[in-house]
Amino acid sequence: MYRLYVDEVGTDDVTAVEADNERYLSLTGVAMRTAESRDNLKPRFDALKADIFDHDADDPLILHRKKIVKMNGPFQRLGDAELRGRFDALVLASMAECQYHVISALIDKKAMLRKIAWTNKEPYHYLMEVLVEKYVQFLERHNAIGDVMPEARMGKKDERLQTAYMTVRGSGTYYVPRARMQERIPSSNLKFRYKRDNIAGLQLADLLAHPSHFVIREKMGHAVTIGSFCSQVKGILLESKYDRSGAGRITGYGMKWLP
Repeated sequence: MYRLYVDEVGTDDVTAVEADNERYLSLTGVAMRTAESRDNLKPRFDALKADIFDHDADDPLILHRKKIVKMNGPFQRLGDAELRGRFDALVLASMAECQYHVISALIDKKAMLRKIAWTNKEPYHYLMEVLVEKYVQFLERHNAIGDVMPEARMGKKDERLQTAYMTVRGSGTYYVPRARMQERIPSSNLKFRYKRDNIAGLQLADLLAHPSHFVIREKMGHAVTIGSFCSQVKGILLESKYDRSGAGRITGYGMKWLP
Protein backbone atom coordinates (compact mmCIF):
# COMPACT_ATOMS: atom_id res chain seq x y z
CA MET A 1 0.00 0.00 0.00
CA TYR A 2 1.44 3.34 -1.11
CA ARG A 3 0.45 6.86 -0.16
CA LEU A 4 1.17 9.94 -2.28
CA TYR A 5 1.93 12.89 0.00
CA VAL A 6 1.43 16.13 -1.94
CA ASP A 7 2.75 19.65 -1.43
CA GLU A 8 2.91 22.76 -3.63
CA VAL A 9 5.23 25.62 -4.50
CA GLY A 10 3.63 28.79 -5.85
CA THR A 11 -0.04 29.72 -6.09
CA ASP A 12 -2.87 28.86 -8.43
CA ASP A 13 -3.78 32.54 -8.89
CA VAL A 14 -4.06 33.31 -12.62
CA THR A 15 -4.62 37.05 -12.20
CA ALA A 16 -0.96 37.70 -11.35
CA VAL A 17 1.50 35.84 -13.57
CA GLU A 18 4.09 38.41 -14.60
CA ALA A 19 6.56 38.25 -11.72
CA ASP A 20 8.83 35.24 -11.63
CA ASN A 21 7.63 34.23 -8.17
CA GLU A 22 4.00 34.33 -9.34
CA ARG A 23 4.34 32.72 -12.74
CA TYR A 24 5.17 29.10 -11.86
CA LEU A 25 3.24 26.54 -9.83
CA SER A 26 4.38 23.03 -9.05
CA LEU A 27 3.03 20.05 -7.18
CA THR A 28 5.35 17.45 -5.73
CA GLY A 29 4.13 14.03 -4.72
CA VAL A 30 6.12 11.68 -2.49
CA ALA A 31 5.02 8.09 -3.08
CA MET A 32 5.89 6.02 -0.03
CA ARG A 33 4.71 2.73 1.38
CA THR A 34 2.60 3.40 4.45
CA ALA A 35 4.75 0.96 6.45
CA GLU A 36 7.92 2.86 5.46
CA SER A 37 6.42 6.12 6.70
CA ARG A 38 5.32 4.53 9.98
CA ASP A 39 8.42 2.43 10.70
CA ASN A 40 11.25 4.53 9.26
CA LEU A 41 10.43 8.13 8.34
CA LYS A 42 8.33 9.07 11.38
CA PRO A 43 10.80 7.64 13.95
CA ARG A 44 13.65 9.47 12.18
CA PHE A 45 11.80 12.79 12.26
CA ASP A 46 10.75 12.27 15.88
CA ALA A 47 14.37 11.55 16.87
CA LEU A 48 15.57 14.62 14.95
CA LYS A 49 13.05 16.86 16.70
CA ALA A 50 13.98 15.46 20.11
CA ASP A 51 17.73 15.78 19.46
CA ILE A 52 17.81 19.28 17.99
CA PHE A 53 14.79 20.98 19.55
CA ASP A 54 13.96 18.87 22.64
CA HIS A 55 10.34 19.12 21.54
CA ASP A 56 7.34 18.08 23.61
CA ALA A 57 5.80 14.92 22.13
CA ASP A 58 2.37 16.13 23.30
CA ASP A 59 2.86 19.41 21.40
CA PRO A 60 4.88 18.20 18.41
CA LEU A 61 7.12 20.38 16.32
CA ILE A 62 6.16 20.45 12.63
CA LEU A 63 8.96 20.64 10.07
CA HIS A 64 8.01 23.48 7.75
CA ARG A 65 10.51 24.75 5.20
CA LYS A 66 9.49 28.43 5.30
CA LYS A 67 9.80 28.60 9.08
CA ILE A 68 13.10 26.72 8.96
CA VAL A 69 14.58 29.13 6.38
CA LYS A 70 13.39 32.19 8.31
CA MET A 71 14.30 30.56 11.65
CA ASN A 72 10.91 31.45 13.10
CA GLY A 73 9.66 30.18 16.45
CA PRO A 74 11.52 27.11 17.71
CA PHE A 75 13.67 27.12 14.56
CA GLN A 76 15.53 30.11 16.02
CA ARG A 77 17.85 27.50 17.47
CA LEU A 78 19.19 26.86 13.98
CA GLY A 79 21.06 30.15 14.24
CA ASP A 80 23.64 28.10 16.11
CA ALA A 81 26.03 26.82 13.42
CA GLU A 82 26.73 23.51 15.17
CA LEU A 83 23.04 22.76 15.66
CA ARG A 84 22.27 23.78 12.09
CA GLY A 85 24.94 21.41 10.79
CA ARG A 86 23.49 18.51 12.79
CA PHE A 87 19.96 19.38 11.69
CA ASP A 88 20.90 19.53 8.00
CA ALA A 89 22.80 16.26 8.23
CA LEU A 90 19.87 14.45 9.86
CA VAL A 91 17.37 15.81 7.32
CA LEU A 92 19.60 14.86 4.39
CA ALA A 93 20.17 11.39 5.83
CA SER A 94 16.41 10.86 6.12
CA MET A 95 15.93 12.05 2.54
CA ALA A 96 18.67 9.75 1.24
CA GLU A 97 18.02 6.62 3.30
CA CYS A 98 14.21 6.37 3.44
CA GLN A 99 12.51 4.56 0.58
CA TYR A 100 10.19 6.68 -1.57
CA HIS A 101 9.71 7.99 -5.10
CA VAL A 102 9.15 11.62 -6.14
CA ILE A 103 6.86 12.85 -8.91
CA SER A 104 6.84 16.62 -9.58
CA ALA A 105 4.81 18.54 -12.13
CA LEU A 106 5.25 22.25 -12.90
CA ILE A 107 3.18 24.64 -14.96
CA ASP A 108 4.01 28.02 -16.47
CA LYS A 109 0.74 29.86 -15.82
CA LYS A 110 1.56 32.75 -18.14
CA ALA A 111 2.16 30.38 -21.05
CA MET A 112 -0.88 28.33 -20.05
CA LEU A 113 -3.17 31.32 -20.37
CA ARG A 114 -2.17 31.68 -24.02
CA LYS A 115 -3.56 28.19 -24.72
CA ILE A 116 -7.24 28.37 -25.63
CA ALA A 117 -7.88 24.81 -24.49
CA TRP A 118 -6.60 25.66 -21.00
CA THR A 119 -8.51 28.86 -20.30
CA ASN A 120 -11.02 27.14 -18.02
CA LYS A 121 -8.46 25.07 -16.14
CA GLU A 122 -7.40 25.82 -12.60
CA PRO A 123 -3.62 25.30 -12.57
CA TYR A 124 -3.65 23.37 -9.28
CA HIS A 125 -6.28 21.01 -10.59
CA TYR A 126 -4.51 20.53 -13.90
CA LEU A 127 -1.31 19.57 -12.10
CA MET A 128 -3.23 17.22 -9.80
CA GLU A 129 -4.56 15.47 -12.90
CA VAL A 130 -1.00 15.03 -14.18
CA LEU A 131 0.19 13.86 -10.77
CA VAL A 132 -2.59 11.28 -10.40
CA GLU A 133 -1.94 9.95 -13.90
CA LYS A 134 1.79 9.52 -13.22
CA TYR A 135 1.06 8.01 -9.81
CA VAL A 136 -1.22 5.37 -11.32
CA GLN A 137 1.46 4.46 -13.85
CA PHE A 138 3.95 4.21 -10.99
CA LEU A 139 1.59 1.93 -9.04
CA GLU A 140 1.11 -0.28 -12.09
CA ARG A 141 4.87 -0.73 -12.49
CA HIS A 142 5.06 -1.72 -8.81
CA ASN A 143 1.91 -3.87 -8.91
CA ALA A 144 0.49 -1.91 -5.98
CA ILE A 145 -2.48 0.17 -4.88
CA GLY A 146 -2.42 3.54 -3.18
CA ASP A 147 -4.22 6.68 -2.05
CA VAL A 148 -3.49 10.42 -2.17
CA MET A 149 -2.92 12.75 0.80
CA PRO A 150 -2.65 16.49 0.03
CA GLU A 151 -2.08 19.13 2.66
CA ALA A 152 -5.44 20.76 3.34
CA ARG A 153 -5.79 24.37 2.16
CA MET A 154 -9.11 25.04 3.95
CA GLY A 155 -12.67 25.45 2.74
CA LYS A 156 -13.70 25.88 -0.87
CA LYS A 157 -10.25 25.17 -2.31
CA ASP A 158 -10.29 21.69 -0.81
CA GLU A 159 -13.84 21.11 -2.02
CA ARG A 160 -12.88 22.10 -5.58
CA LEU A 161 -9.78 19.93 -5.47
CA GLN A 162 -11.83 16.95 -4.28
CA THR A 163 -14.27 17.53 -7.17
CA ALA A 164 -11.39 17.73 -9.66
CA TYR A 165 -9.88 14.52 -8.26
CA MET A 166 -13.21 12.69 -8.50
CA THR A 167 -13.57 13.92 -12.08
CA VAL A 168 -10.20 12.64 -13.26
CA ARG A 169 -10.60 9.36 -11.34
CA GLY A 170 -14.09 8.96 -12.80
CA SER A 171 -13.20 9.76 -16.41
CA GLY A 172 -9.53 8.88 -16.68
CA THR A 173 -7.02 10.62 -18.95
CA TYR A 174 -5.78 10.10 -22.49
CA TYR A 175 -3.03 7.78 -21.24
CA VAL A 176 -4.76 6.14 -18.26
CA PRO A 177 -8.45 5.18 -18.58
CA ARG A 178 -10.72 5.29 -15.55
CA ALA A 179 -10.77 1.51 -15.00
CA ARG A 180 -7.01 1.50 -14.48
CA MET A 181 -7.20 4.55 -12.22
CA GLN A 182 -9.90 3.04 -10.03
CA GLU A 183 -8.10 -0.28 -9.83
CA ARG A 184 -4.90 1.32 -8.54
CA ILE A 185 -6.49 4.09 -6.41
CA PRO A 186 -9.60 2.46 -4.88
CA SER A 187 -10.65 5.44 -2.73
CA SER A 188 -12.77 8.16 -4.32
CA ASN A 189 -11.75 10.60 -1.58
CA LEU A 190 -8.54 12.51 -1.04
CA LYS A 191 -7.13 12.08 2.47
CA PHE A 192 -6.75 15.74 3.45
CA ARG A 193 -4.58 16.46 6.46
CA TYR A 194 -3.37 19.68 8.10
CA LYS A 195 0.12 20.71 9.18
CA ARG A 196 -0.96 20.38 12.80
CA ASP A 197 -1.65 16.66 12.23
CA ASN A 198 2.11 16.04 12.27
CA ILE A 199 2.16 13.74 9.23
CA ALA A 200 5.77 12.76 8.54
CA GLY A 201 5.13 12.15 4.83
CA LEU A 202 3.65 15.63 4.36
CA GLN A 203 6.62 17.17 6.17
CA LEU A 204 8.99 15.31 3.85
CA ALA A 205 6.98 16.52 0.84
CA ASP A 206 7.22 20.10 2.18
CA LEU A 207 11.01 19.82 2.45
CA LEU A 208 11.41 18.30 -1.03
CA ALA A 209 8.91 20.40 -2.98
CA HIS A 210 10.95 23.62 -3.16
CA PRO A 211 14.21 21.97 -4.29
CA SER A 212 12.31 19.89 -6.84
CA HIS A 213 10.57 23.01 -8.18
CA PHE A 214 13.93 24.61 -8.91
CA VAL A 215 15.50 21.43 -10.28
CA ILE A 216 12.73 21.44 -12.90
CA ARG A 217 13.16 25.17 -13.56
CA GLU A 218 16.88 24.56 -14.07
CA LYS A 219 16.07 21.66 -16.40
CA MET A 220 13.86 24.06 -18.39
CA GLY A 221 16.87 26.31 -18.90
CA HIS A 222 15.87 29.04 -16.45
CA ALA A 223 18.52 31.11 -14.69
CA VAL A 224 17.79 29.99 -11.13
CA THR A 225 20.02 30.01 -8.08
CA ILE A 226 20.26 26.75 -6.16
CA GLY A 227 21.81 27.11 -2.73
CA SER A 228 24.11 24.69 -0.94
CA PHE A 229 21.43 22.71 0.93
CA CYS A 230 19.11 22.67 -2.08
CA SER A 231 22.01 21.45 -4.22
CA GLN A 232 22.50 18.48 -1.89
CA VAL A 233 18.79 17.66 -2.07
CA LYS A 234 19.00 17.94 -5.86
CA GLY A 235 21.75 15.31 -5.85
CA ILE A 236 19.61 12.93 -3.78
CA LEU A 237 16.58 13.42 -6.04
CA LEU A 238 18.50 12.87 -9.28
CA GLU A 239 20.54 9.97 -7.92
CA SER A 240 17.71 7.78 -6.69
CA LYS A 241 14.45 9.44 -5.65
CA TYR A 242 12.80 10.77 -8.79
CA ASP A 243 10.55 8.16 -10.35
CA ARG A 244 12.06 6.91 -13.59
CA SER A 245 11.62 4.43 -16.42
CA GLY A 246 13.35 1.06 -16.50
CA ALA A 247 16.01 2.71 -18.65
CA GLY A 248 16.53 5.45 -16.05
CA ARG A 249 14.63 8.26 -17.80
CA ILE A 250 13.31 10.82 -15.29
CA THR A 251 11.60 13.34 -17.59
CA GLY A 252 8.01 12.23 -18.15
CA TYR A 253 8.15 10.01 -15.06
CA GLY A 254 9.54 11.80 -12.01
CA MET A 255 9.28 15.28 -13.47
CA LYS A 256 7.08 16.98 -16.02
CA TRP A 257 6.58 20.60 -16.99
CA LEU A 258 3.85 22.28 -18.99
CA PRO A 259 3.30 23.54 -21.58
